[in-house]
Amino acid sequence: MLDVRRTEENNVITFHVKGRIDSDSAKEFENWIFEEKLDGAVAVILDFQEMDFISSAGLRVLLTLRRRLPSTTSIEAHHVNAAVQEVFDLTGFADIVTVKDSVVATQKFSAVFFDVDGTLLSHATGKVPESAREAIRKLRANGIHAIICTGRDLVELEKLPLMDLPFDGFLTLNGNLCLDENKKLFAGNEIDPGEVDILVRIFKASKIPFVLIGEKNRYINYVDDIVIDTQASTQGTIPDIGEYKGEKIYQCLAFVKSKERLMLENMLDECIITSWNETGIDIISKHGGKASGLEKFIKRYDLLRGETMAFGDGENDIDMIRYAGVGVAMGNGIKSLKSAADYITTDIDDDGVANALKHFGLID
Repeated sequence: MLDVRRTEENNVITFHVKGRIDSDSAKEFENWIFEEKLDGAVAVILDFQEMDFISSAGLRVLLTLRRRLPSTTSIEAHHVNAAVQEVFDLTGFADIVTVKDSVVATQKFSAVFFDVDGTLLSHATGKVPESAREAIRKLRANGIHAIICTGRDLVELEKLPLMDLPFDGFLTLNGNLCLDENKKLFAGNEIDPGEVDILVRIFKASKIPFVLIGEKNRYINYVDDIVIDTQASTQGTIPDIGEYKGEKIYQCLAFVKSKERLMLENMLDECIITSWNETGIDIISKHGGKASGLEKFIKRYDLLRGETMAFGDGENDIDMIRYAGVGVAMGNGIKSLKSAADYITTDIDDDGVANALKHFGLID
């Protein structure tokens, strides 16, 4: 979400920008900039203190601004973060916008959120790379929170070779069950009860392998070869076969091909669907997602969104990558995630996590 506020003093016009300027918001940004005349301005200041990122669509607005202003009117960018500074450096925008006080060298981070599969956990080796392990230890030693944000539930997490690492929180089920460092629930986001009625009918109809997940339990209606192969490919465990007993549901899993996924997407009005495997999908509340989990953690610990970083590689990481102050895509990530990221690091098995944290100065 983008917000722009205009102030003016002594013929200096300042636009205070909050959010992200990309293809979805660039037109809105342009409307804010040119809503009122800029005649007589000796300088236009873009205060980016609360701005997360700017894409090519936003840069085109700045080009338009430069063309419309007299050459004697300067354009300055204040409080530029690392991601925006990198864009300016790469595109040569330092010739168009004068950066007065970049915060690249001193940018503060208070929390880093990590996806698990394909980000911390390598499916090629079945392990967390040693470089990532050491990076997380250094991160916390530097006073920065390290938080897991995953589509998995706590039961599965406990069986993976990463829970010996120190984490400051666990945002499970795609951010819909938020646990503190002691694995105690502090926030949740259940699926609409009316929609659960439909999901339970799908579960009971047993036309597709389907999993219901509550706060404490998860169970599947039946198991077939697709379930076995999908879970084996991601080091996942197969839930027990069980019956729904009326508890709140925070996420569902379905083991389906593209045709069934599309049908579920078209049918479920109160849910969103993301893939974590060619035959594995997560179904969560349309009001949920990893970004929602980040928001709840930030609020609980009184942090600033602009001081957060998030790592991911898959479809269910896109909203988190966009929400965080700096979003990092793994080199092995999908194309759409990389397009949404502020920075693309190397592959998980090529020290991707450690390299990105070093790049931004969070560890040495």
